[in-house]
Amino acid sequence: MAPTIPLAAELPPHAYEDQRATVIGVVIFCLVWATALVGARMWTRGVIIKQLGVDDYMCVAGLLATYGSGIAVTHMTEHGLGRHIEVMKPGDISEYLRDFYVSIVLYCAALMFIKLAFIFQYFRVLAVQYMRYVYIASIIIVGGWGLSQVLVSIFICWPVAGFWDKTVAAKCVPSIPQWYTNAAGNILTDVAVFALPLPALWKLHLPRASKLVLIGIFSLGFFTVIISIIRIKYLRQLDDFPWENVASSLWSVGELTSALTCAVLPTLRPLAIQYFPRFASLIGRASSRGYAEAGSGGGAGASTRQRQNRGTWDPSSSATLGSGVRDARDEGRRRSALKESRGSDRTLTQSASEVELAPAKPKGDFLDVLVVHELSVGVERESLSDRDPSSFGPQGGVATGGGERV
Repeated sequence: MAPTIPLAAELPPHAYEDQRATVIGVVIFCLVWATALVGARMWTRGVIIKQLGVDDYMCVAGLLATYGSGIAVTHMTEHGLGRHIEVMKPGDISEYLRDFYVSIVLYCAALMFIKLAFIFQYFRVLAVQYMRYVYIASIIIVGGWGLSQVLVSIFICWPVAGFWDKTVAAKCVPSIPQWYTNAAGNILTDVAVFALPLPALWKLHLPRASKLVLIGIFSLGFFTVIISIIRIKYLRQLDDFPWENVASSLWSVGELTSALTCAVLPTLRPLAIQYFPRFASLIGRASSRGYAEAGSGGGAGASTRQRQNRGTWDPSSSATLGSGVRDARDEGRRRSALKESRGSDRTLTQSASEVELAPAKPKGDFLDVLVVHELSVGVERESLSDRDPSSFGPQGGVATGGGERV
């Protein structure tokens, strides 16, 4: 039986309050912001450095799912979201719940894709040998958790139509326990994903200031965790659900936008350098000063010679540092270096202080340039043909100052 709608004269004064404009405005802002950032990432990775990877496609999938969830939230305003239940039409409740169902499914899908984008990015940029297995395990665990939540949200009622059509005899998972379980699991996996690269970053041989900046960029994801925690407060069912659900819906869209922002920012340095050369020059000089200070500080086996000719290699060098200095050596010279190394030690190394990057116009990611400054270079003859050319570091691998394979 449809609920009885009070007559206009019987409605309380607050019944005509309206938050629909707020909902639509916030969702549009979030979607435009997320679109601009992901578009900038794809332009950077696909056009400027021409190295699109799995993590980039995961970001695009996350953006599309975020679009779907945001559009569903916006469409809910046509059927009651942002208004009080007293002014809803009898047929609005079913349509409202249908849109609500779509928004939940796509919210879970977007979170899954964005988290996988983070981990695939770690795998590409920070593929330290002993961490590769950790990243692979994380992809399996986080991907499995995300997929399970998508499936649970799809089949939370059987038949599925029972979620929004109360005339259908359906068996449903209780909503509140499922929402809290989903939120708790997402927070735990968020913390794990955002903390995953920190140990590897901390061990890098970088000036302290550069290291802290790098760790700070990766730690921006914890802001998304804070939003997820705040969102829990609004996961409840109230009698006036169209009005009360505004906060939880907007926090959900904001959470997805924040996660996409954190996934994109570390990849945008080449874009800034391409179109803002003055800014790039300042970054390059600051990076060079910090690098020189680190080199002059001395370390076991570290050379104190600093190369002043930016963008060039020591002629004795036989490896290239990934995409950051890809133009320094062509493929033929790399192969020649590998042939010359036969019969000698398995790995050729060069002190990081003998290498000076070209900060004015690097072609790799932000991380490719910063991290390489303080790593020793190692080329493995056996792995050159097997390694993905778009992966971080020199073709074959990177070793830390202590000779540990990366």
